[in-house]
Amino acid sequence: MSEFVPSARILVVDDQLSHLRALCDILGQHHFDAVGCSTGEAALVQLRSGSFDLLLTDLVMPGIDGLALVEAARALDPYIACIIMTGEGTVDTAVKAMKIGVLDYIVKPFKAATLLPILDRAGESRQLRLQNLQLEAALRDRVEELGWLNTVLDAARKEAERANHEKSNFLSSMSHELRTPLNSILGFAQILSSDKFPKGEGDRQRFAHNIVQSGRHLLTLVNEILDLAKIEAGKVALNMGPVPLDAILRDAYAIVTPLAQARQVVLAPLPETRLVLYADEVRLKQILVNLLSNAVKYNRERGRVSVNCELHNGHGSVVVTDTGVGLSAAQLANIFLPFGRAGRESSDEEGTGLGLTITQRLVEAMRGAIEVESELGVGSTFRIDLPLHDAPAPAAVSQGGHHESIGP
Repeated sequence: MSEFVPSARILVVDDQLSHLRALCDILGQHHFDAVGCSTGEAALVQLRSGSFDLLLTDLVMPGIDGLALVEAARALDPYIACIIMTGEGTVDTAVKAMKIGVLDYIVKPFKAATLLPILDRAGESRQLRLQNLQLEAALRDRVEELGWLNTVLDAARKEAERANHEKSNFLSSMSHELRTPLNSILGFAQILSSDKFPKGEGDRQRFAHNIVQSGRHLLTLVNEILDLAKIEAGKVALNMGPVPLDAILRDAYAIVTPLAQARQVVLAPLPETRLVLYADEVRLKQILVNLLSNAVKYNRERGRVSVNCELHNGHGSVVVTDTGVGLSAAQLANIFLPFGRAGRESSDEEGTGLGLTITQRLVEAMRGAIEVESELGVGSTFRIDLPLHDAPAPAAVSQGGHHESIGP
């Protein structure tokens, strides 16, 4: 049984019309789709206009002979099976034919019983070549896939190494950050409890104030670490409800004003706004205080921090702009990663480096988005977009809003 499926297309070329018709009849009886041509030129037209599984051509023909036609056919389709018919069955003829890719040749005259096994071998050869082509393509795909997987694995390895490095730096930094306020608390407490402590009320109040400040700083550090741990574990509950933006901004300004005054940074007057956001009031205040505190801390002396409120893509937006040190492109790329400080590790500012990470996670948990633009030596602009609350602003924000949790 021939390896060519029924209706496989065979181009038959012979300048002797009687032989041509006889061959086409035989092939048709065996369910092949045979197309006959009496010249090489006509066959070339057929090859250029259609697809054939096999070329069965006479060797000696006027104009384009059999060998030239085979070369042209294989140039158009490298996988076409080619068989030469010749009345000159010499070794030289066979060698020439094989060199240009002819699978077999038949010496005229021949019978159908001779032709069909040759067609069978040609069909098998063509199928093997096509299968090899498919296997090569599959192999290339697997190699590309493996290359892609190796790239992904390498990126994952580098990310794991980066995260491990950042965590190591974080733990090293935290050992210093936590010891500093603890040593201050213990030192001042020991002085207060000492028999040699001066009895003046002013000194006692000053030392007590230092203890309180150190304790508050320590509490802030611990709270940031706990916040991130809860967020990562999906255990932060959000009390969602309407939050008038003007009121929450005034509260955040009041918290940050002493820091701005101490750093001689100007807080621009707050804009008037009637926007009411759908958010968690406590967490939104935390976000705003963090953004404003960073804008002050990393500002230049006598720098400026301004806030703008606007509608942006159907959300309420708060834009915080400073005239500070700014960030490079590399720092911007990693600004929201945990355990880093946006390239400010060498800064004298205290902190965990978790503030912006927590800010981003909280904003996204409230179905919002945060963006940042910055230029070294010019300053930075942070924008948070949060959903609007459809209802008009209430006189007082309800404490019984919709509860949601951060988590997968």
